[in-house]
Amino acid sequence: MAVTRRDDLLRALAARVLLFRTTMDRAPVLDPEALRMARELMRHVPDPAADPEAVLTLADLHRCRSVLLGDEAGREDAAIAAVLERYAGRREARPEPGADADAARLAALHERARAAVLVAERDRGRGELEDAIRACEAAVAGTPRRLRPLHASALALQGVVLRLRYEHEGRPEDLDAAVSVLREAEAAAGPGHPERSLVLSGLCAALRERYEHRGALDDVTEAVRVARAAVDEGGPEDRGGRLHNLGLALRMRHERTGDPGDLTEAVAAHEEAVLLAPHGHRDHVLLQQGLANALRVRRERGSGEADAQARIDALEAAAAGRDTTLGPRVGALLNLASALTERFQRAGRAEDADRAESLLRTAAAALPARHPRYAGVQHQLGLVLAARGRPGASAALRAAALHPTATPLTRLRAAHAWGFEAMTARRPEEAATAYGHALAQLPALASCHLPLADAERVLAESRGLAADAAACALAAGTPTRALNLLESGRGILLDRALDAPDTLAAPRPQHPNTTDRPGWPSTGLGAEDADSAPGVDAAATADQPAFAVEGDTASAAGRRRVGSEGPHLSPEPAGLLVEGDTGPVAVRRRAGVEGADLPPEPAGLLAEGAYGPVVLVNVSRFRCDALVVTPDGVLAVPLPQLTLREVVDRTVAFLGALERLQGADGDDLMAGPAAEDELDGHLRWLWDGVTGPVLDALGITGPPDDGRPPRVWWIPTGPLAFLPLHAAGHHREAAGRTVLDRTVPSYASTVRALAAGRRRATASAPSFLVVAVPEAPGARPLPGAADEGAAVAGALPGARLLAGEAATRDAVVSALADHTWLHFCGHGTSEPLTAVGSRLLVHDHLDHPLTVAGISRLDLSGADLAYLSACGTARSGFTVMDEGLHLAGGLQLAGFRHVVGTLWEIEDTLSVRIAEQVYAGLGAPRPVADRAAYAVREAVRGVRDRYPRTPSLWAAHIHVGP
Repeated sequence: MAVTRRDDLLRALAARVLLFRTTMDRAPVLDPEALRMARELMRHVPDPAADPEAVLTLADLHRCRSVLLGDEAGREDAAIAAVLERYAGRREARPEPGADADAARLAALHERARAAVLVAERDRGRGELEDAIRACEAAVAGTPRRLRPLHASALALQGVVLRLRYEHEGRPEDLDAAVSVLREAEAAAGPGHPERSLVLSGLCAALRERYEHRGALDDVTEAVRVARAAVDEGGPEDRGGRLHNLGLALRMRHERTGDPGDLTEAVAAHEEAVLLAPHGHRDHVLLQQGLANALRVRRERGSGEADAQARIDALEAAAAGRDTTLGPRVGALLNLASALTERFQRAGRAEDADRAESLLRTAAAALPARHPRYAGVQHQLGLVLAARGRPGASAALRAAALHPTATPLTRLRAAHAWGFEAMTARRPEEAATAYGHALAQLPALASCHLPLADAERVLAESRGLAADAAACALAAGTPTRALNLLESGRGILLDRALDAPDTLAAPRPQHPNTTDRPGWPSTGLGAEDADSAPGVDAAATADQPAFAVEGDTASAAGRRRVGSEGPHLSPEPAGLLVEGDTGPVAVRRRAGVEGADLPPEPAGLLAEGAYGPVVLVNVSRFRCDALVVTPDGVLAVPLPQLTLREVVDRTVAFLGALERLQGADGDDLMAGPAAEDELDGHLRWLWDGVTGPVLDALGITGPPDDGRPPRVWWIPTGPLAFLPLHAAGHHREAAGRTVLDRTVPSYASTVRALAAGRRRATASAPSFLVVAVPEAPGARPLPGAADEGAAVAGALPGARLLAGEAATRDAVVSALADHTWLHFCGHGTSEPLTAVGSRLLVHDHLDHPLTVAGISRLDLSGADLAYLSACGTARSGFTVMDEGLHLAGGLQLAGFRHVVGTLWEIEDTLSVRIAEQVYAGLGAPRPVADRAAYAVREAVRGVRDRYPRTPSLWAAHIHVGP
């Protein structure tokens, strides 16, 4: 039976009566909303004689009101109650034995819980919080579930205090529990519950905090829904607070998705909220800050100076408010200081910077040293001092970076700014230490609790951080430390993906001819909270760290319905720091496996040079170098011709030339040759500035006399990951000044990923899967894919061919579990902004995509080689270039030791020829995976020798692996 409006009203009025009778709280029955609902219920009961339940509920409400209002004021309610009771034929019922005692017990439990929560919110000490937790647990356990309204109230209190404890101690499980019990409270309360707005506001605040902590889009989307419901369903009391909550959630979602409608609605909500809370109102300070932060975002979107001034006006009003609560008061000072600092940067008014510094020192003096807001104040103060060249900047930033209760993102931003300040002041050793502390926060920010796409977005703020850390260590003369820092700050997402649950297939059974592979340990920390500091992110690609500001805060305990956007506590840094000869490095541990995620010691990294040089090309704003891992140590090769700016410019030009080639329609006969000439110029530049100096330093000065070129592994960083280091050289002069002529080149995402591949077991009896998708829905046909699939399947004994409509995602995933080799020929896509969404275009890819995220979660233990004859399968995304998030990296993470992929779209018929030559080099019909690097080199050189003037045809193919 459908629930009607009559049912909702009846349940809501019964809840009000029940709450009054068990808690003696007058508000539920004296609230004008109760009478409004009673009148509406009467309209929905056309025949009272047929609905005695509704009549008696109305009688109960008026009887309760008459008792509270007294003989005189309650006379009318008493008369109405008497008439309704007589109409329904109610007789005096004999009270059930113990009913009064049960009601008194429930009343005592709820009163105890409410009082304890209020104390905990006011004092926020550990003892008070634990007392409140116990009182709320007792109230929830002691309230029968059949008393749904009362049970909802107990759950609401429990949710509030769990969130308070999360804010105090930073334990993610408390925030998860708060969301869970508040969702249950929302369901139990139902429409019309007298405390429904408290439930909704608490749930909204918990969801927002979890979004700030983990960055999951679903949380902020649900927060918007809940906040909107609170505004729509609540009465006039505390409407300003509910509007504030809605504005915060909408602003956060806008900052995530860019939806202009969210920002417009957020500003309107905050403006209305401010009108409802004039000077002297208890929430005046808080609501002004909410408006100011919405205006800040709108100003950043280009709205003009009017919003900049309106923001400062709102913050001036907040700073002048009378709120004595520590959080809102300090938040007002901090936000105003940030706004004044930004104006100082734009206009150069020294008085703005002076006042900002004064406000921040006032805020610092008002806070206990271990208060989580203290870190934000010190961070902002350090930025102000650094911008003015004042002493004390480094000390303030260091204090924020090492603060014991600051969030990981606050610590990262402060450590980043500290490192930048130290490096610009020519203190490289201190800068390397600071950057090490910043890198230690990355595993917590990319927690395994986050969806991979959300973790990718969170880590985008750290791009270039590891490269800057390594550059500082090199400037300090410690190349081994530089290597360790560079390794600890890259490949975070691929590491942590090893812990992600497999959503595509169950773990494959161990192949009978393989042994358990140890794999490389992955990041498995519990999620830590991410600071919600609005303001310009201190992006690693900027010329210097930008100013950031803490968010507006509020309190939400008891009956106060204003949500919070406040500090999020973490008692200990999420990434431990291990101090030693190589400096601080991030230590990652998998939950439940002690020591499983320790990064390799320097000696372990150096051991990987025994198979041949491993070259990490570090591109930083400070300097550019190559770190070469050899058995004898780390060789630092300065690359003075290389700069970050030129690498960025060259990458843009290289990709542009490829785009022109792929989009050429044949009308302009010179477009193709001109683009090929440009590509050749970039390959020559890569040789002169990067690969040539490295090979010269290694003594690899020409093609080998014995015909046995050495192996060299390349690990590019930053935008250099988009350029073909393996194809660098002067190919048109035929003088051997090329990487392909002097070496057998391969790639790896990190040294530890290379080590993991080398330690994986190989299958003694390979089995082959060939997938051919010549016509994927929505993509242009690839007629050569069918020929290539048939040719490869025919060359490999016992190969299984999935072609055309049979090549669905589920069919491919299922077949992968039974085969150790994969050859895929078809389309692939590289998503520049969300690399984990890059995919192989299987036949049903529109409905069931086979993405990097999905591939990386497979367990393909013992897999040997994957050959991806598709477009851009080894191209990283723009947002996290150092994460190796591409299709080749995903397959390696799933278990394949070797991957052959491409950096850009390849010519259809030529790809068939290259594939045939590669498999011939592998030894087909009995191919050996460990010949992959040699086979790819010979196939590519063969095409290069035939078409030396058209590098787009041959320079895309690469080998990734040991």
